[in-house]
Amino acid sequence: MRGFGYSLGLLILTTRIVWPAHAQEANDTEKNFETLWNAYDANYALFDVKPVDWRALYHVYRPQVTSETTDDELFSIMSSMLGHLNDNHVMLTSQDPERFFDAGYLGEMFGDRGGGAFREYLSQRPAPDGYFGKALEEIGEGVFAFGWAADDIGYFHFRGFGDIEASGKAIDRIIDELKNARGMIVDVRRNGGGDDRVGKLIADRFADRKRLYMTTQIRNGPGYGDFTPPRYWYVEPGGPTRFTKPVILLMDRTSISAAENFALAMRVLPHVTVIGDFSSGCFADMYRDRLPNGWGFSVSYKLFLDHTGFCWEGIGVPPDIRQIRTEEDTAEGRDRVLELAVSLLSSGKLARQDENAGLHDFRESLARNLADDIETRGLESALESYRQAKAGDPDVYYIDVDELQMVSGELREAGKDEASTEVLRIAAEEFPDMPLILYSLGAAYLREGQEAKAWETYERAIDLNLRRRTSEANAYYAMVITKTLWTDGFDRMAERYRELRQEHPLEIGEALLNDLGYEMLSVGRTRDAIDIFTLNVTTFPDYANGYDSLGEAYMEAGFTDQAIHNYERSLRLDPENANAAEILRALRAGEKPGE
Repeated sequence: MRGFGYSLGLLILTTRIVWPAHAQEANDTEKNFETLWNAYDANYALFDVKPVDWRALYHVYRPQVTSETTDDELFSIMSSMLGHLNDNHVMLTSQDPERFFDAGYLGEMFGDRGGGAFREYLSQRPAPDGYFGKALEEIGEGVFAFGWAADDIGYFHFRGFGDIEASGKAIDRIIDELKNARGMIVDVRRNGGGDDRVGKLIADRFADRKRLYMTTQIRNGPGYGDFTPPRYWYVEPGGPTRFTKPVILLMDRTSISAAENFALAMRVLPHVTVIGDFSSGCFADMYRDRLPNGWGFSVSYKLFLDHTGFCWEGIGVPPDIRQIRTEEDTAEGRDRVLELAVSLLSSGKLARQDENAGLHDFRESLARNLADDIETRGLESALESYRQAKAGDPDVYYIDVDELQMVSGELREAGKDEASTEVLRIAAEEFPDMPLILYSLGAAYLREGQEAKAWETYERAIDLNLRRRTSEANAYYAMVITKTLWTDGFDRMAERYRELRQEHPLEIGEALLNDLGYEMLSVGRTRDAIDIFTLNVTTFPDYANGYDSLGEAYMEAGFTDQAIHNYERSLRLDPENANAAEILRALRAGEKPGE
């Protein structure tokens, strides 16, 4: 099964966090401390906006770590240092023994009970059932629940921002069912976040007109202020039906990550009033990584600003009307926040707010325009329009690396490989100092048989790649062994891989060969893919996903017995692998999986 690859997505706190697999070595406390500190120094995006003097903190905590420091002491020292970041997206975990630290409000709320306790908390709807005359209806696999908080006041709650297509269907049904309400309550308490695109999609169903609500940037350099150009996020009318009558958004400290960015979108709408408490105070996307001793940690690597340019990290989105729900209220089954929302909407006296501050900086996304033009006018015409736009007024457009990567992926998924490669080429041209873009472009050239261009692109990527985090290290070594495979064959590649593993055991994990194997499958080199996946499970015999991938390669080659054997191995190692279970069922029944 294809893994996360080199682009790590958003944190979804409602699911179990899966940290990247990583080789481990005997514990070296000083090396582990240095690795952690350097990872944040090189990648954390929020030092300037907090501000936290990270380098001064080094001189406070580094002397506390010696070769005699125990694991428990090291975990405590690291936690104390990370705690100054006041960031729910900053976590430190260990498995044996199990430890958990969160550097933000959630850490204070749940302590060392960790993500499991938080997931249990989120599994319960915030509003007691007694507030609804009829039980709320759940849709979208239980993510959304909706109904009536009063005869003419609609209500819906959702737990997170997951599948974009399913969320679109769910919100459109909710809006249609509640469209005749005099007002609506949207509840994002106990919401663990997820995909910000889903937040925009939902907010668009409430938009009266296009309004800027936030910008995002990626930290992209050694300096604390080194960022890519901003990506502009707008709420704008969308969907078959929109609700622009009075809306109250309920929010509190358990409104996290994408729920907070959703709040940024809703609060720029003049007919929306926010009630409750400050949100959690963590907005930025994060990536997950591991220390040499196997402990997991996460780093916020993006900067999120609201429509005025203010960063709410560590603070949280403020409510328009603050209303706290105490622990005593919860124990008694009372929800003062919901009560206030119903009373305000029932009064009919909620005034529209002045939100003209969002009516500025209207820019076109060149990446999305390029995608639309490729679809409607063809590649050459789309590229010409892109060049003309780039030559025009730079204040009327923006270009974002994440959007370019998404467009390239969408085009490749649609079988438009040439267009996909062209979009990656544009990304490499616009962001020449991002080695992962060059790595993706080199891989695309290889798939097209343009080996000279591929090796030239790989060399540029290798020169730029500082291996500041696991994704970059994976790409670096992947490029080295890919070229060896292409030029010298599998046997020499396997030898080179083992040499690199011996030289860099902490940086070369299971994902490297797994991704390379899928690259070989994508160009029809199934025999190489089988050999690569076999080398991976030989090197990492407990890697469940490796056996899943090997099973897939055997299945594509027509070796059903070997495919079944490896899917069974994967399922024994990971009984929750639904992909392996479903494919096994089909293979044993003599059916073709997916049909």
